[in-house]
Amino acid sequence: MSKPASLTSGLVAVKGHAAPAVTHVQTLRPSEKPVGQNYYKALTVKLDRERYEALKNLGVKLDKKSQEIFTEALDLWVEKELASARATQ
Repeated sequence: MSKPASLTSGLVAVKGHAAPAVTHVQTLRPSEKPVGQNYYKALTVKLDRERYEALKNLGVKLDKKSQEIFTEALDLWVEKELASARATQ
């Protein structure tokens, strides 16, 4: 059986004089927001089985990731909606 570590006077603080081991103050820099192509936001999309399988099958046939397909589709949809909104004004 090993001998327990001894508590010498250097390890025991005098009552009322205890201080934290780290005395420096860490300064936090404000985080920089990514811009341009570096910025992204994660989004969860729930699909039924038919849409999911169609997405994956087309991804394989077109050699594209689901992310690319969604991004292209969203860009086309936004463009169409903006054109429609401009036409009604």
